Amino acid sequence: MTAKTYGPYSLFHVADGFVYTSGQIGAVKGVAKPDVKSQVKQALENLAGVLEEAGSGLDKVVKTTVFLTNMAHYSAMNEVYAAEFEKVGAAPARTCVAVAELPRVADHPLVVEIEAVALLREYKK
Repeated sequence: MTAKTYGPYSLFHVADGFVYTSGQIGAVKGVAKPDVKSQVKQALENLAGVLEEAGSGLDKVVKTTVFLTNMAHYSAMNEVYAAEFEKVGAAPARTCVAVAELPRVADHPLVVEIEAVALLREYKK
């Protein structure tokens, strides 16, 4: 994957058997669909790609933080989020907060960003 970041940060950091990801938005190469469900699905696909690159996966996620620009999007986000994590048999701990806005790096306003902490697939101390 090795995607480009939009600033001076890493997509992930591995420490003591855990992967800590940067927030993943619902866009690819600056293109985002305008609807909430599509952006949540894309953010989770982006997150899955980062986790795979780091040696983990959605099935190893232990905690997520979801940032929404409007809590009116909560139900739509939750529907897609639940479906994606059910596919991998995971139900990580989660925090969901509303934020005033997200960085303007896509053709449509971004409504969601998701970050995660996950276990490495194989960890040897």
